[in-house]
Amino acid sequence: MQMVWLSSKTTVPKATVEALDRNRLYELFKKNHSKRITIIQAPAGYGKTTLLSQWFNQTNDTVTWISLNTSDNDPIRFWKYVIHTTSNVTESNMYNTLASLFQSQDPSTLEFLIDSFLNEMSLIERPLSIVLEDYHLIDNKVIHQMLTQLIEYLPDNVHVYVTSRENLPLPIAKWRVKSWLNEISTEQLCFTFEEIEQFYEKKNLEEKLLHHVLNTTEGWPAGIQLTSISMRSNSNNALTLEKMNPLQPLITDFLLQEILDTLPSSIQDFLLKTSFLQSLEPEICNSLTNRSDSYAMLLELENKGIFTVRLNNAQPMFRYHHLFAEALQIELKNRYPKEFVSSIILETAKLLYLKGDINSAIDLALQEGAFTLAESWITEHLVEIFKNGETSTFLGWIQTLRRNDYPVNYEILVMYTITLISALQIEEAGLIIYELELKQQLEQWMDKEENKGIADIFTTLQVYALISMGTGIEKAIEIIQRQVDQGYVSSRWDGIPIRFNLFEHKITRTSIGSKGRFMSLEKAIPFAKLFRETEFKEKNMTLFSYGASAETLYERNYIDAAIGELEIALKYGHSLKDPGLFIPMYVLKSQIYALNKNFVAAHALLDNVLDSINDKHWQNILLTMKARCFLLEGNTLRAEAELRKAESRQPFWLLVHARLLLATAKVEEALKTVIQVKTKAIEEDQVSTIVEASLLEAICEMEMDHKDSALNALHEALSYGSTYDYVRTFLDEEGSIKLLKAYSKERQKHKKTGWNSVPLSYVERLIESSSQAESSILDQLTPRELEVFQLLVDGATNKEIAQKLFLSEGTIRVYLTTIYSKLGVKSRAKAILLYNQKFL
Repeated sequence: MQMVWLSSKTTVPKATVEALDRNRLYELFKKNHSKRITIIQAPAGYGKTTLLSQWFNQTNDTVTWISLNTSDNDPIRFWKYVIHTTSNVTESNMYNTLASLFQSQDPSTLEFLIDSFLNEMSLIERPLSIVLEDYHLIDNKVIHQMLTQLIEYLPDNVHVYVTSRENLPLPIAKWRVKSWLNEISTEQLCFTFEEIEQFYEKKNLEEKLLHHVLNTTEGWPAGIQLTSISMRSNSNNALTLEKMNPLQPLITDFLLQEILDTLPSSIQDFLLKTSFLQSLEPEICNSLTNRSDSYAMLLELENKGIFTVRLNNAQPMFRYHHLFAEALQIELKNRYPKEFVSSIILETAKLLYLKGDINSAIDLALQEGAFTLAESWITEHLVEIFKNGETSTFLGWIQTLRRNDYPVNYEILVMYTITLISALQIEEAGLIIYELELKQQLEQWMDKEENKGIADIFTTLQVYALISMGTGIEKAIEIIQRQVDQGYVSSRWDGIPIRFNLFEHKITRTSIGSKGRFMSLEKAIPFAKLFRETEFKEKNMTLFSYGASAETLYERNYIDAAIGELEIALKYGHSLKDPGLFIPMYVLKSQIYALNKNFVAAHALLDNVLDSINDKHWQNILLTMKARCFLLEGNTLRAEAELRKAESRQPFWLLVHARLLLATAKVEEALKTVIQVKTKAIEEDQVSTIVEASLLEAICEMEMDHKDSALNALHEALSYGSTYDYVRTFLDEEGSIKLLKAYSKERQKHKKTGWNSVPLSYVERLIESSSQAESSILDQLTPRELEVFQLLVDGATNKEIAQKLFLSEGTIRVYLTTIYSKLGVKSRAKAILLYNQKFL
């Protein structure tokens, strides 16, 4: 099931000829265009869509228009439509650029998707308007969060318009205070007397009659249009609308009595049978009504002004006003037997299915209780649903089936569990896993031949869940061993590539990397062997395990072993054409070069990879790593330039930027950034980022002479670090060793019992490892270079060094150039600073 782009959803509707220009409202748009968002909120029939379509049809704005329906309550589907349409109307490549991010509903990925979309829009050199019509149909909290994120960081060239019948679950009050919001309410949308006068200008109605229209409709646009149609259908122009409040259900009765009942039976039949179509395509209407003149019928309805909206599209396409469609659906159910109505709805669903609008077809089938039909369609397109990333829609479908006690097949149930895990609904996923395990005991479903393929996936799922939780490794090994003994079973899911990492700079930040919760080597080695030495050795999970292993070994200071795993991971990453595997490995490799002060090699490596990568977010990671290397060299200007190219709100970029702020004495700004990253990392349980951010927090606090706060922050870093045996995060950070020594001294001096959760032996090991690492730097110097270096740090000038060593000043300059190169610095001041930081 490939994504079917419905042009009816993304086309600016064409205003009718009779539509009245709302000049006073246009002025509100003009006056508030510099704000970020316009919300037009009013009940049905107040002309929200007409107003916007008129406004954009008279401007030269570039418009992304999305007409929403209940099928759009899936974050991936929703933002695919927004980004794809924006890409089309701006004639840019942003959709293809961001396409890889549509493969996961993980909150971090979705947040990064919005960040990347914002960046792409900021590059557009003209004003852009994004219209979200009928947003009240969206009840997915994740979409609300993503829209909020979009508005919070919206570029100056973009304005968002939202129409809704109801109050929106968005931070309206906050936006109002920040003057980001333009609001158009029911009262503003109501017609004034002058506008009613203008609307009836050609009918020559008396002023008294116009006041009567105003009083009875209360300025409600749909009521005024209904009155006009009613006049047209009555020869004496008598007003049959005596009293109408748009907030009362009388509107449905009026639509049916004054509009539908006055039409020929053939037109009534056409309207009722097509009322469940979200877009009226003549060909579909012909099939549904057994006619051949649907296009002419739709034109006639439009000409009569009967709540039929023409979409401004190359192909003839219309839609009913939502208010009218709802009334027609009610009348269809009232007028005909339930079986006949059901047959119409199911026929509509089947036609939509044949057309390729699978989502709408399944929605209608579920709505009508045709669960077997819905399940068959879901099963048929299950692989494509996961390829498209619309797993939230799938989640809703299965929940509907289960609420109705429909026994879905095992394949759907297993994929439902995977979807719950990807949506971080771990507790619910655990219940389904337990349910499937119980069903195995009772029914032995996994042993049946027709279920072997999905049973194999379920077994892998159990292992993946245990890995992601960072617990139960022994049970995972037992499950995998059992699967190995049973042998590999193929299924239709074999060809589906699993992208375990869509945008992270470290594999150990992903779920498969347990978000930095490293298992012990005693457990990791036998676990890895089960994958690498069996038929599982070519599975994506196994290939990614090399990358996770390389990062883990590096963190634990087993550099040579890390390099071996890294090279294997690079080979597999390129064979899979998966940057989520090979980009983190290049980042790690450049980090190892930088550790050895080989900055030339580090930059050459990163530049070479940059030349071969087109995806912007991977480029940004490589640029951020270049900035990190420049900072380690002491070159803040080049670091700042690289960070400016790659600016984002990703933790990796933010923490490198915090280090730049520290290096340029902007300590308070650095601390603010670090706390922001740390807070979010705690929410997401990102252990590696918590350790790194807490350590940087401690360094910032110490720079500000807040010793107690610094040591408390360091204790937090050590609490997480000691649990999972972190080493290099502490060794690689300038200034951390002084902190560790102060922490150790404080514990021994004051016997702080609150810090006993961190073994003192772990702290001493970090200090000892650091001393060994620092000594190895001086081991690179020859005895004569050590003599020169010692005199240098003692404050001697080149002339004084030359005199004491009986050498020429030219020879001393040569020695110093060599020493600087080995130490990874570029000046006398940097060499002295390095000595003071690391050896005093």
